[in-house]
Amino acid sequence: MNFTTRIGWILAVGLLIPILIGINAHRTTERMVSQNRLLIHTHLVLQKTQQIQAHLTNLDNDLRGYLLSQNNPFFKADYDRNVGQMAGYLKNITALTIDNPAQQQRLRTISQLFEQKLAHGNILFTKRSPQEGLARLDSVRTFMGFSDQLFHQLKTIEAVENELLTVRATASEQSATYATRSSIAGAVAALAIILWAIFRLLKTLNNATRLNRQLAQNEQQLKRFLEAVPVSIVVVNKDGKLYYANQAAASMFEAITKFDTYADILNQITIYQFPNGNPYPTEKRPAFRAMKGETSQVDDIEIRIGDKAIQVLSSSSPVYDAEGMLQYVVSSSIDISDRVQSQLRLHEAKELAEQAARIKENFLANMSHEIRTPLNAIIGFSNLLEVTPLNEEQAEFVKLVQTAGKNLLTIVNDILDISKIEAGMIQMESIPFSIRSLVASLQTMLQPTAADKNLKLFFDVDPTLPPLVLGDPTRLTQILLNLLSNAIKFTKEGSITAQITRQEETEQSVRVQFKVTDTGIGIEADALPHIFERFRQASNFTTRYYGGTGLGLNIVKSLTQIQGGWITVTSKPGKGSEFTLEIPYQIAPESVRKSIDPDLTKTNAVKKSLTILAVEDNLMNQKLVLQVIKRLGYKAELAENGQQALDMLQKGSFDLILMDIQMPVMDGYQTTRHIRTTLQSNIPIIAMTAHALASEREQCLQAGMNDFLPKPFQMEDLQRMIQHYGFPNGEKAPMVETSHPVQAIDSASFSVEPLLNSVGNDTELAMELLEIYLDKTPDEIKQLQQALSDGDVKAIGRTLHTQKAPGMMMGLKEATELNLQIEALVKADKDITAVEPLLKQYITVVESGLPAIHNALQNGTNQG
Repeated sequence: MNFTTRIGWILAVGLLIPILIGINAHRTTERMVSQNRLLIHTHLVLQKTQQIQAHLTNLDNDLRGYLLSQNNPFFKADYDRNVGQMAGYLKNITALTIDNPAQQQRLRTISQLFEQKLAHGNILFTKRSPQEGLARLDSVRTFMGFSDQLFHQLKTIEAVENELLTVRATASEQSATYATRSSIAGAVAALAIILWAIFRLLKTLNNATRLNRQLAQNEQQLKRFLEAVPVSIVVVNKDGKLYYANQAAASMFEAITKFDTYADILNQITIYQFPNGNPYPTEKRPAFRAMKGETSQVDDIEIRIGDKAIQVLSSSSPVYDAEGMLQYVVSSSIDISDRVQSQLRLHEAKELAEQAARIKENFLANMSHEIRTPLNAIIGFSNLLEVTPLNEEQAEFVKLVQTAGKNLLTIVNDILDISKIEAGMIQMESIPFSIRSLVASLQTMLQPTAADKNLKLFFDVDPTLPPLVLGDPTRLTQILLNLLSNAIKFTKEGSITAQITRQEETEQSVRVQFKVTDTGIGIEADALPHIFERFRQASNFTTRYYGGTGLGLNIVKSLTQIQGGWITVTSKPGKGSEFTLEIPYQIAPESVRKSIDPDLTKTNAVKKSLTILAVEDNLMNQKLVLQVIKRLGYKAELAENGQQALDMLQKGSFDLILMDIQMPVMDGYQTTRHIRTTLQSNIPIIAMTAHALASEREQCLQAGMNDFLPKPFQMEDLQRMIQHYGFPNGEKAPMVETSHPVQAIDSASFSVEPLLNSVGNDTELAMELLEIYLDKTPDEIKQLQQALSDGDVKAIGRTLHTQKAPGMMMGLKEATELNLQIEALVKADKDITAVEPLLKQYITVVESGLPAIHNALQNGTNQG
């Protein structure tokens, strides 16, 4: 082989070696570049996975914050932003792992769990009234359960990527070693190739540096996001060292960033329980519980820093690494001081409003009692004066006094109705009644009044109305009576028409329209929108000329709306007005219609005789109620207490019960409940009570009684009650003529007129009741004196209650007022020292009135 050939071979080999070295170096370099790209690829997957975990944690915090802050829109907005970012990261990871089927399957699982979590979260966000208790806790746990599954899948992806990272890093190192050795053995060409490879490697490293710089920027951006959050966020590592605190935390806890550990923070910040002000137990604090691995949240923490006290909603959660080891505790604190103060002010305002309502109710009830007492005297004396010999002018004056008294009584009743409506104490009955019979009763009642003014009163009742409906006949009567009375009042000539028609009917219900039309003075157009407002009338002329308070139509509208109905009015001045209202009623079942046959009842009305059970323990009241029932034409039997009444009901049949409230053995409330529940009886029960307080009257109705009759009652009032409840289908109760009145006994402390009014001017019965009162009162006064000596306040209350109704009946006004005052002290559990002065005064007043009562008895006997 010649030189040229050798040189050729050498050159060839020399050329081949660099070429081979170059090829080898090139392949080695390409392999390193590929490995580095895979490393970067793996880092990106891990980064996106960690970012998804961070945003998943934020989602959970946002939901908890939203629910606990009572729908704060900030948390919902942050929640939506995190959802969008997580969706983007999922797409990025999906693209990065497109060549890994196993990872792709895990990502599809993550996407499904993520969609389920979002769907459940949307339910919690959009639900306006979240369930309380375990149901609400289960909903949140379900939401958090998805997070646990997602974290599990993400941790699996991280583990796979970490394994790939290890394999690829090892392969990269092997390639670099091989390249270095090949380059050293390869002369200039190999060196050139190595330099070229190094150049390529540096370029790749620069790219990696740029990516790392971007990651650092992203981390700073995340910190800026946390700084922008208005909620205090503090992160402490497992050793108790302060790792991070955002700006809101620095503002709330002042120089928190200067502290190194959680213990240092607690040394500077005092934590108390709100509202009791006790130091907050360390083991119950959220951060301490999170160190033990427990997620917790409390809203009764008060933080005191210097002179500043802050009420906060505090929550803490532990953060674990991939091995399940606690690494950090994340705590958030929300300043709820304004909300707490608002709740306190709201509670105080609620208590003040309730107190004002109670004061108003008691004031109206007491004022009603105080107004009714002289008003009854005015009406009673005017009635007595009317039957005495009078000249024409005097008779006119008496009629004016009677009219004024009745008008004033109407005003008092309207004010009490308004008070009940405002307090929500109006309770509607649902009993069977006939609309046709009710309208017939109204026609009978109002026909004389219309005839006095030469007015024609027409009633047009739809024959297709159901025979019986379920509703409140008393309130319907009140509504129609108000409208018809107004029509008669404001009509000088012409007619008034009441039209009752069926509007809509189903198998169970019917809407009934009531239309009242008159040819009266009408209402001006500008007054129509306000006609149903309180204290509003058509014009000032109407108030001056016709009188009234302007409460009636407001009550009518309120009662109509309470029953689910509506009312409107149309009117033309000088032409008349038309009031139209509709009320829905339930149709009475067939069984009820068969048991109550209105036609048969009407046919036999004259033959029907009621048997009334009077339940009363006071001898004087027993005598009064039995004689009054007898004079009204009914049969009566007596029970001295509730237990005796129950025994009599089981043995006999009665049509109506008059029930006293306070009795020995069993009181009226207990007896009524027993009748309604144990005996399952719907017999009408009318309470007889000396109290006018709306609360006690409502208590009677709540116990199951149908109505109440205040003591001392008037004979005509009892007759109306019996006619309403004993003859519910429009029957006519027996007419009773009263005796002629006796001459009143003039006494400053005693008046016989209330007693005569109570017994229908029955002189004989009045004298008998006076005799009973004179016989029992001295013994009762001795009982009071003995109870006073023994300091037995309860015994005093029982005796005074027994004397209350007779005292009212005798017109002993001063004694009655003292009785009510002492009874109030007894109910308030006052001791004997508070009761003694008033009781001594009461005994003196009662004893001073006994001679006048004795004289009245003697005068009445002599006259007889």
